[in-house]
Amino acid sequence: MSESTLRRLFDFRARVDEAIEEGLVRHEDVSQVLPRLLAQVVEETGASAAFVRTYAEDMELKTHVVPESAAIPEAALVAAGAEERKAYDHTDGALRTVAQPLDVAGSWFGSAGVIVPAGDDARAKYAAEALDVACELFDNYLFALHAARQKHLTMLRLGHALRHRVLSEGLKRAVTILGDAVPVSDMLFVYVAEEQARSTIQVQQFKDKEPCPDAEVAMRTPELQKLAEAYLEGTSTELLDRLGVRGAQEEVLINGITRSVIVGKIVVTSKSGAFNTFDRDLLSGFAGFVRQRIVDFNKEWRTLASSFREDDVARLLRSDDYRTHFLAPREAEVGILYVDIAGFTRLSEQVLKTPANVANLVEHWSKEAVDIVWKHGGVFDKMVGDCVIALFGPPFYEGTPASRLEAAIQAALEIRDMTNRFPEREDFALLREDGLHVSTGVNLAPLFVGMFGPNDNFTGFSSGMNNTARLQGCALKDEVLVMGDAIEALGEGSAFTFGDARSMQVKNVAEPLRFRPVTGRK
Repeated sequence: MSESTLRRLFDFRARVDEAIEEGLVRHEDVSQVLPRLLAQVVEETGASAAFVRTYAEDMELKTHVVPESAAIPEAALVAAGAEERKAYDHTDGALRTVAQPLDVAGSWFGSAGVIVPAGDDARAKYAAEALDVACELFDNYLFALHAARQKHLTMLRLGHALRHRVLSEGLKRAVTILGDAVPVSDMLFVYVAEEQARSTIQVQQFKDKEPCPDAEVAMRTPELQKLAEAYLEGTSTELLDRLGVRGAQEEVLINGITRSVIVGKIVVTSKSGAFNTFDRDLLSGFAGFVRQRIVDFNKEWRTLASSFREDDVARLLRSDDYRTHFLAPREAEVGILYVDIAGFTRLSEQVLKTPANVANLVEHWSKEAVDIVWKHGGVFDKMVGDCVIALFGPPFYEGTPASRLEAAIQAALEIRDMTNRFPEREDFALLREDGLHVSTGVNLAPLFVGMFGPNDNFTGFSSGMNNTARLQGCALKDEVLVMGDAIEALGEGSAFTFGDARSMQVKNVAEPLRFRPVTGRK
């Protein structure tokens, strides 16, 4: 190559480089910058057209041509495309097309070419050399787009992985994806999880993308739980020393704007000793995804845990589309329990007297009543005043209708026993003279049951539900009344004994209610 050609190419390179810098300063997008660069290629080489096919900011492949009316041979795009990645030099009639692939960090990122008159080898040769110079600068310019594209695709994959129903499993998948893009050595997650009756601190540790089961086992000890709590509070880093994590970058996961709450921390170390800007951007985005996933998971857990027992919540969250499969409204034969503190109005006015005492009783009694419901596989529907309403059968509808009724009766008897013992507690000594009692109604009836209303409350509707409420109102102190039709569903193998049949006419019900009291267990 002659000195004059080298000088000419050097000057051309400077002009293209200046045009790229001008576009960066003006914050122009690819569709604005590339046509201007291609116009310089056309002017420099005397080509009839120049083109670039590459990814735009939206990560879609687009072809830019100057002039716009020029036709680009499809064969050139194929040869220099992602599959073949070959240089292309072909004459078709009066035109000769020269093209080459664009390579960014070892990855195909597009193709570029010029169309020159056929028969002029010197012009074609210089056009190829100028195109090579331009492509080198295009590569540098497009590298930022390549990084953005890689970051974009990685973030999409991370977001998809973290949508897994089980949070801990989603984190495992996300760490594998992140480790393919960022040189992560150690990664530690410390976060607040509502996976039990109360919030607990969960710790997951990974080395070279692989989970460390020893860390999860160690975290079950009270000592390390306290260290994890201190680490989240920012009062100690001893947890990191215990787990062998040193020289790490920390991302704090904060929820809320006006009232910021730390929901977790991510600790990560680099195989290369430090993270570059690209790595840090990905880690920051990843931390944002994890923060939102923890917040969403805890919110979802709390919502379900207001109705369902802990094991059932965990089972629901492990199921794909659990709302459709298990919680969508359906008709089913369901055990129904209404249990109410007997003489509550008189008790409130004459014994407890103060609002604080009344609230204290209702709070503690209802919590223990619901715990008994959950113990027997029931669902807490709602509380109306001092009356606890529960359903047996949902959300999985396992077992026979008779077994659902038996569970409801068993829960009713245990709630009665628990209630009778309540005055023995020092905090409720005021109740010892009068005692504490309940009146209870139990039924087995078809319900249309599931999540209803703007707040997705889990409840049921039917005349059987209304009749159970009326039945509870018929019960005397410490009586557990069961509908007569429901008792027939138990058959001869019932675990309970019942008293004589009774009936009572109640408001807004055409026929008298027919029922029998539970007298004991067999």
